Amino acid sequence: MTVYLALAAAAGGWFYLRYRWRAFKAVRDARRAIVAGQSAREREAARRSLAQRLHAVLPDAALARLFGWTPERRLRSTVRIARRGPFGRYERLRPDQHVMVVGFTGSGKSSTLRVLAAWALSNPRWSLEAWDGKWGASVRAYRGKCPVLDTLHAIEARLRDLVERELPARALLADPPHLAIIMDESRLLNELSASGMRDLVTVIQTGRELGVHLWFGLQDPKTDSIPSEIRDQFSAKLVHQLQTEEAARVALKELVASGWAPHRLMRSGQMLVWTPVRAMSAPRVVYGLWLSVGRLAALPRQGPYTAPEFAPAVDLHKGVAPVAHAFDLGGRPQHATRNTREDAFAEEIERVLLGGPAGVREIARSTGRNPGSVHRKITQLAARGQVAATPDGYTLPPAQEEE
Repeated sequence: MTVYLALAAAAGGWFYLRYRWRAFKAVRDARRAIVAGQSAREREAARRSLAQRLHAVLPDAALARLFGWTPERRLRSTVRIARRGPFGRYERLRPDQHVMVVGFTGSGKSSTLRVLAAWALSNPRWSLEAWDGKWGASVRAYRGKCPVLDTLHAIEARLRDLVERELPARALLADPPHLAIIMDESRLLNELSASGMRDLVTVIQTGRELGVHLWFGLQDPKTDSIPSEIRDQFSAKLVHQLQTEEAARVALKELVASGWAPHRLMRSGQMLVWTPVRAMSAPRVVYGLWLSVGRLAALPRQGPYTAPEFAPAVDLHKGVAPVAHAFDLGGRPQHATRNTREDAFAEEIERVLLGGPAGVREIARSTGRNPGSVHRKITQLAARGQVAATPDGYTLPPAQEEE
């Protein structure tokens, strides 16, 4: 009996050991993959800079103090949008271009747009507009600072107004003022009509050289969210955290393989700044400046509410869009905002020229204005056919003198 029990115990032990060995072999490959992934993450964390790891562990109050936006003492042609470390140099960006700010909700892209807006509000040569197809929720901070369009009807009317009236009027000026349009919602693109989308493509393809710049906030950079013919027009991309490598590849294409990996950023506020020049160098993680909604609302506005030369014909509150054309029935260009007869500066120049031909300096002395501004204004009037250049100076055309 003892022998049979010993044989049974040996057989049971053998079957148990064989079961355990098979189970070990079944999970061995999975364990090796897990260990390899942990090792890769540790190596990736070791390659991150000390400033990036410090930024990831600091409390929110410390981040708001270290990376809080403050106005500059002297206005520059570039805007500071981030810092290279808690006490590092500022990262600056040219605002006179189309800028796409990418990142999922809570990554800090709205704060970056507010920083750009704060710079535009402090510049007398810049005006600002904010568009949102989500009933104004994402552009609440800009109310009272600039025109806010929060209905699709108003936005499509404004796009039509830009294409048919304002862009042709801007083309007549040698140095048109700048207009920045903030769109902090990709949902808007999915709801625009076919004609509205065509107008948007026209604005983004031709507006930059005419002083119209689009600052666009985007959560998902995939093709079904934003068409490639629009996405490829952005000459600057500020890429915050993205959730997947697929989204990173859509935003930065083949640069992801070179280390431009926004899906590996450690915390909200960290971002990569892409420009055609930077694309040839190694990526640098920078830390976006923080500007709250209340701080933006308290800022004084230095520039115009809307550009005075191009006040839109669209009713910004009701969305009614009676489009004013850039030319009258006689084929002569009109002023972009109203008839030039109602322009006080133009009327002063016309009164001087009623007495005979006069040069720029003589007109400046008679009107008490700067010769440079007189030269710019009379160049505009000449382009519109309201004054004519003669060897003795500028004069009024015969038809205008008869009037």
